[in-house]
Amino acid sequence: MLDKKITDSFVFRQGEPQYISRISRYGARGILLNAKKQIALMYMKNKGLYKLPGGGIDENETKEEAFTREVKEETGYHCHIISYLGSIEEHKLEKNFLHISYCFLAETVGKKGSVHLTKKEKSLGFKHKWFSIDEAIEMMEKSISSCNQYGMLFTLTRDKAILEYYKEEMDRYGDIA
Repeated sequence: MLDKKITDSFVFRQGEPQYISRISRYGARGILLNAKKQIALMYMKNKGLYKLPGGGIDENETKEEAFTREVKEETGYHCHIISYLGSIEEHKLEKNFLHISYCFLAETVGKKGSVHLTKKEKSLGFKHKWFSIDEAIEMMEKSISSCNQYGMLFTLTRDKAILEYYKEEMDRYGDIA
């Protein structure tokens, strides 16, 4: 099961890990597969970066409901959750911000509908694109190497870790979807 803690020392490869105890935000995100077993990445055109679909958990919403809502809003697809992959903690020391993400593996259901992006997502030029697992990891690596924003580096590092975990599970057990 995915259980990872991402700290400033991990992202920036220096110093000792430091952890934050007060949780600032919960999120739900993960891997969405299409019928060809390709992975959806959200392309942020205005930043030239990729991330996995997902976002915050609203009040009175389960982590599963949040994930399926975020997938529908960002990609236009309904999805079926195949499995819970685990969680990742992002300990952002500079911001004194602890973000816990619950991670899922899901597959698209039915045809693509309309997307419902937030103003921020629209301003970033959000659009989903499909990749093989190796291509998705490569896109995350390129995004990390070209990013210079503190918070976004945590997002990208987190999403790369989710993809790498999925790839390891596929290599170990075969197609888990």
